[in-house]
Amino acid sequence: MDSGLLFFCTACCEKSQEEITRIKCTIEHTIKAYKRGECIARQGDRVMSLYMLSKGRVKTEIVSDSGLTLSIEEISAPYPLAAAFLFADENHFPVDVTALEDCEIILISKTSIEKQMTKCTAFLRGFMAFIANRVQFLSERLKIFSQKGIKAKIAYYILQRDKNGSFELGRSISSLADYFGVERPSLSRAISELVRDGIIDYEAGKGRILSYNEIKELLG
Repeated sequence: MDSGLLFFCTACCEKSQEEITRIKCTIEHTIKAYKRGECIARQGDRVMSLYMLSKGRVKTEIVSDSGLTLSIEEISAPYPLAAAFLFADENHFPVDVTALEDCEIILISKTSIEKQMTKCTAFLRGFMAFIANRVQFLSERLKIFSQKGIKAKIAYYILQRDKNGSFELGRSISSLADYFGVERPSLSRAISELVRDGIIDYEAGKGRILSYNEIKELLG
């Protein structure tokens, strides 16, 4: 079975292909291919099936009414797209989804997902855990967006990753700029100013917090 179909079921992920076949752990699905640069889904489209990215990499973006585009994240296979919205009353894609390279999407109907949840408790637990983790991710994004100014966003991000005074950004400056929704030069300049002011020490993606009081004062 394709690894994308086993994404939610940790129990089946540990089984051999022969055992999966023996217990008839199958999910009805169809597969659709997309070329690099092709739109997979648009913001506002109805989520009628679970979109499981089984091959390739995509980017997700929010487009405001004024036309402003905000990058949300890049996603690599295997990974479900808009899974949290499948069972929502307002089941619409919250973002544009675009293929960054040739991709394959496994489409699983809502009915098939419900059948699998009834048949396999491990699948149900995996699905629920994924939704909970996505809520936490979106909650962090909202908290970052609520921070006023680039330095406030940096301060919040660093404090969330603080381990006994040390931190790792975990992203390139370019990726972090997209994550914050700011320009890369502005982000680089803000980090340099934090270093200059003695608030943090930073080099090559890693750093130390030198002044907790000052970095906390930056929060919006």
